[in-house]
Amino acid sequence: MSKTSALHWLVPLIALLALISAGAGLLVSGGDGPRTFTNVYGQVVELYGRGLYRHDSLLAGAGFRGVDAVTLFLVIPLLLAALLRARRGSQDAQLVLLAALFYFLYNGASMTFSAMFNPLFLVYAALFSASLFAVILALATFDTQTLAARVRPGFPHRGLAVFLMVVGFGTLLIWLSEVMGPLLTGAAPSLIGPYTTLFTHGFDSAVITPAAVLTGILLWRRRPLGYLLAAPLMLFCALVGVVVIAQSISQALAGLVFPVPVYIGMIGSWVVMGGFALALTRSFFRNLEPQ
Repeated sequence: MSKTSALHWLVPLIALLALISAGAGLLVSGGDGPRTFTNVYGQVVELYGRGLYRHDSLLAGAGFRGVDAVTLFLVIPLLLAALLRARRGSQDAQLVLLAALFYFLYNGASMTFSAMFNPLFLVYAALFSASLFAVILALATFDTQTLAARVRPGFPHRGLAVFLMVVGFGTLLIWLSEVMGPLLTGAAPSLIGPYTTLFTHGFDSAVITPAAVLTGILLWRRRPLGYLLAAPLMLFCALVGVVVIAQSISQALAGLVFPVPVYIGMIGSWVVMGGFALALTRSFFRNLEPQ
């Protein structure tokens, strides 16, 4: 089996697994509603108490449902549409497909390692595994030289590179602001809830920050690999902006309302980043020669 044919059956599998995961997250009911308990750090934690995420914190459980909505109504259709166009030979669609695979790799890893154990654990693990190998195959089958040859003279190398490096270091600084205090004082982060650690802090710092910064450097130097990674990473950032909006709405519907400064500072920064990412993604494709 060739790399391309393997990718063509992995992508529908990812869509199916994501459909099961997101559909169950939104539709499974039951539970006694929110309740509190004291975690190992002595913090009183409010649990979501409903549906598939009944044992997750109110913050995470409601947030997962927001992610599920974006996955179901936006990213699965995007993934399948990109696959259909990619199979017809569209290199632009291959880049969009890679962005959607990045999203599912992140989502699969997040649910596997951060959600409280529930009946869909094996689905999460399978989604993570399928997405990981699909990303590897997609990167291995891409013709970077052909993509680099399509770049027009006015391509905004520096603007895109600076944005990616700002995203990388900005993400690191945001999460450091939440963990440095507890690390220095020996306490636990205030939002740790029922978990032993927070997946986002670790994964973003260890993977997202280096990926964004290194891609920015490659793009600044006009290396073919930089072009390959730039558009999918920027589109992934745009999807993160949509996810943050959906999470905030879901959390508000669950009764979790943040102070105004949090909406302006923390949540607003991710939304603004997503808006810039979407605009720069459009600029990326507009500055490629047609195939």
